[in-house]
Amino acid sequence: MKLNSNTETISATPEKLYNILINFTKNNQVPILPQVSNWQNLEDGCSFTVMNMINCSMRLTGQTPYQHVQYTISTDKNINANAAFFIEDLGTSSNLHIAVEADVPIFLQPMIKTPLEHSLDNGLHKIKELAESI
Repeated sequence: MKLNSNTETISATPEKLYNILINFTKNNQVPILPQVSNWQNLEDGCSFTVMNMINCSMRLTGQTPYQHVQYTISTDKNINANAAFFIEDLGTSSNLHIAVEADVPIFLQPMIKTPLEHSLDNGLHKIKELAESI
């Protein structure tokens, strides 16, 4: 299942945004999904629980400085995903877009696609707030 956020214009340079994205798992600054608990730092990412139902680990698996950051997410429910953050340089600001590809069983997709895309947009807004506040 493919999920996409809206594109958000953020008053931060691509370099600043990129640095936030590659480091946010270390500081639990920007949980993208709602109701995240049990956050733990890992050497190359983090682990957490979503809505007290699904345990996840998220690892940084790809990056192109100031343009792209990718995380791989694995769960205890055998649902895995790749989350890619795309940064577009606008000079003193940037556009940011999130794309997720998840191994969600086909029977669950109609029920969870819209709420997950809404969660991506909320996470994108949180990233914007963080980037513009520091």
